[in-house]
Amino acid sequence: MQSPTELRRIALAHDGVFTAADARAAGLDRAAVARRVASGTWSREARGIYTVADHPVTERTKVRLAVLRVGPHAVLSGVASVWWQGLADAPPRTVTVSVPRGHHRQDHPGVHLRYRRLDDADVLVRSGLRVTALPLAVLEASLEESISVVDNALLRRRVSMRQLRDATARQTGTPDAPGLRRVLDALGSGARSEAERRAVSILEKAGIEGWIANHPTEGYSADLAFPGRHLIVEIDGFAHHRDADAFQYDRKRRNDLLAAGWTVLNFTWADITERSDDVATRIRSALTAKG
Repeated sequence: MQSPTELRRIALAHDGVFTAADARAAGLDRAAVARRVASGTWSREARGIYTVADHPVTERTKVRLAVLRVGPHAVLSGVASVWWQGLADAPPRTVTVSVPRGHHRQDHPGVHLRYRRLDDADVLVRSGLRVTALPLAVLEASLEESISVVDNALLRRRVSMRQLRDATARQTGTPDAPGLRRVLDALGSGARSEAERRAVSILEKAGIEGWIANHPTEGYSADLAFPGRHLIVEIDGFAHHRDADAFQYDRKRRNDLLAAGWTVLNFTWADITERSDDVATRIRSALTAKG
């Protein structure tokens, strides 16, 4: 049995939210819960769902409550799931929640319900809340917003192309399947991001050959590699270096590649989109210098 102190710890770890089941596990019966609600220590948000009064109502609190109000089988989905898992800065305008077919239809303000069956591989628990796994979440978010959502996840190495393909395959026969396949088709060059796909287009237009996208190199995955010339082209997409950890990782990665004898060229989103001729010239010059 948990203690009331442990219950408070759970609530604070869950954005100030706890359930009647949590309270029972802490040894508190209905009367004890009712007394705390009456005293203003706790607030009843819905049947079996409570918040502690001294915790601020944050965006995460609102989203958690929105999902819990729908029911125990609810799964946070799409853009909201991407945000919950730390891959979007702004909280979702609408909270998309998936529920099994046959779920009682009821309106929930600010919540968009999707009635469908999700594969077990596409559902996980993050911070005590059921959410769609990132591969499916970013794919669906790309349909709601733009392909930059997928780019962000790929650039930060939170998902892989194989995971995206597997998640799409599990959606075969669903209304979203054609749209998800279009997202995969847009990624079809083998390059991970929109910036990398544009770089591939520059190479093809310039007639530069001998490169491999996402080539395993010295324990890393090189964006574009010319293995025969020991040359790597790294593309910093428009979602690049959004946090200190990613910046540190890329600095170590570059140093390791240089130490192993590779020449590394880095190009930015602006280089790719505004100075494509210069990009092609620099790559060709580096290849010539490498013999």
